[in-house]
Amino acid sequence: MATLEKIRSKAGLVIVVIGVGMAAFLLGDLMNSGGSMFRSSQMEIAEINGTTVSLPEYQAYLTELEDYYKLNSRSAGMDENTSYELRETAWNQLVQDVIMNEKYDELGIEVTSDEIFEMATGKNVHPQIRQMFTNPQTGIFDKQQVINFLSQKNNDSNARFYWMFLEKQIKKERLMKKYSELLNKGMFITTAEAQAEAEAKKAVVDFDFVVKRYRSISDSTIVISESEIKDYYNKNIENYKQDATREVEYVSFEVKPSAEDKEATLDWITKSRAEFANPDTDPIQYVKMNSETEYADRNWKKEQLSIQLQDFVSGAKVGEVYGPYLEGETYKLTRLVDIKEMPDSVKARHILLKDPAVADSLFNLVKGGANFADIARSNSQDPGSAINGGDLGWFNEGTMVKEFNDACFNGKKGDIVKVQTQFGIHIINIQDKGTPVTKYNIATLDRQITYSSKTNQQVYAQAAKFASQNKTYDQFNESIQSENLIKRYGRNIRQADRKVSNLENSREMVRWAFKADLKDMSEIFEFGDEYVIAYLTGINEEGYQSLASVKSAIERQLRNEKKAEQLIAEINNNKKGNDLNALASAINEEVQSANDITFASYQVPGAGVEPALVALATTAKQGEVSAPVAGNNGVFVVKVTNVTMDETDVEAAKAQMKQNNAYKVYQAYQTIKDKANIVDERIKFY
Repeated sequence: MATLEKIRSKAGLVIVVIGVGMAAFLLGDLMNSGGSMFRSSQMEIAEINGTTVSLPEYQAYLTELEDYYKLNSRSAGMDENTSYELRETAWNQLVQDVIMNEKYDELGIEVTSDEIFEMATGKNVHPQIRQMFTNPQTGIFDKQQVINFLSQKNNDSNARFYWMFLEKQIKKERLMKKYSELLNKGMFITTAEAQAEAEAKKAVVDFDFVVKRYRSISDSTIVISESEIKDYYNKNIENYKQDATREVEYVSFEVKPSAEDKEATLDWITKSRAEFANPDTDPIQYVKMNSETEYADRNWKKEQLSIQLQDFVSGAKVGEVYGPYLEGETYKLTRLVDIKEMPDSVKARHILLKDPAVADSLFNLVKGGANFADIARSNSQDPGSAINGGDLGWFNEGTMVKEFNDACFNGKKGDIVKVQTQFGIHIINIQDKGTPVTKYNIATLDRQITYSSKTNQQVYAQAAKFASQNKTYDQFNESIQSENLIKRYGRNIRQADRKVSNLENSREMVRWAFKADLKDMSEIFEFGDEYVIAYLTGINEEGYQSLASVKSAIERQLRNEKKAEQLIAEINNNKKGNDLNALASAINEEVQSANDITFASYQVPGAGVEPALVALATTAKQGEVSAPVAGNNGVFVVKVTNVTMDETDVEAAKAQMKQNNAYKVYQAYQTIKDKANIVDERIKFY
């Protein structure tokens, strides 16, 4: 029977996202149907298309993901980044479940228990299950392992949870696949369409062009009325949607080590010197017990050490100590542990094995004279070197893991040795060794200069004093100026943001900003090494940006449109025959050139990012001066000088179009999601 441990090692966290090309939204169905899971609650955390979601219901999603993560990582705890990512994944799954289940019900799409069983034990086994229950020795999927596991999983709570989690993922993937296939049937690609696509993309053009930029017309000559701005705003209102955001202003009191703290650190390292330098003290163990930085068991060439230590090791004897000395914000003592003549590099080959019995057998074979390279090619479980007979080439000391490194650098040329590392058992053949050089082994005791609790309390007292004396926003600004403090800003803060500006772990300020009223002062926040006091200075609710906030952008757009009309008229009036140079001279511009431009080109040298110019150049007739076209920064006229036709495979074009259709399925989901009425109030609790 495949044990849970074997399954876990094969599956990893990849089960959380299943399905090629749909990773962005093929997430698990973490709630079984059988009556609505969404019931009204006083602890509402969201509303999705009229469906109310309570905190316990969201927490059910989150807890299952957290349990799955812990089971795979073999860890009882999670850092803040992992917790955040799981919360976001749980939210995305919850939203998808609600809005897509509505679609599945509407279209009559379902997955039966028979289909699930077929994907587990039938002819077309799901790739994830196939991977989990494939015999590693034979590489063959073992259906009996699945059956045995299913019959016994109820005796193991972890195994049962693991399987149920996987089953839900597979079910959700199958539902989305059926939905995708339904959409794809409406996006059938004909050979004629693929041919047209291939033709459109195969032109590679060289062309000359002239641009008359909008800045050539003074803004003051273009009049934009208030009614024009308002009409544009109303017609394009959907372009001005906005999320709820907040603006804050804050002052930070950073906690830094004081002169007293620095002196205390120097005093500690100075007092440690006598014991560290004592011949009876084991310097390596002393560093392991007392240093903030771990001992690095390496032999260094002089030039690999800092300038200070280069001078020290050049004339020091084993056991001598250098320091205290300061590097950055850390005081250090360094003791010379050993001096060796060692090669700087070694050439070796190896055979990597997992099974100790097999390793012993092959070790005896190569020690007895068997062809090392042939055995490596046939047996080594390091595919990168096995193909080359196990050859690793030349490598410097410290490149390989310690056990492997020591075996190679301490052995003799021609030796065949066996050593175990975290990767398995290595049979190593030391093929050659470089010229010996002098190397130094050192042990460094260090202590970083950090602030004391006394210093921390002093800075907090400063922050508390500032907060008590500045209860209004006006006082806040006056004190910043009088005390020579720096006011900082947090702009466009969204509910889901994890921090404000560069403040460390400042999610709590985000939550405060969405609960506070305008011009409210915050409590004293502690973020990393800073105490922060903030005022809420701006509130933008979800909906549409006000006309006033986007007026200048609309005015600029309308102004450019009017300039484009004038420039197009000017170009048409000066355009005579097929002479681009004459046109350029008439409008006081120069002819520029661009080469090797295709329909997929992102930008044009000399013009910048101008999709309209790319489209014009790749569709214009060769040898003819085109009609003027308005772009992002000006009006363009082109004359194509050369066209090279790349032979684009029609089938390749069709495959690309199908791939684009797969992306359109993802876009379909995003469109459904964008149109859904989603109210996210997780900020109340997280």
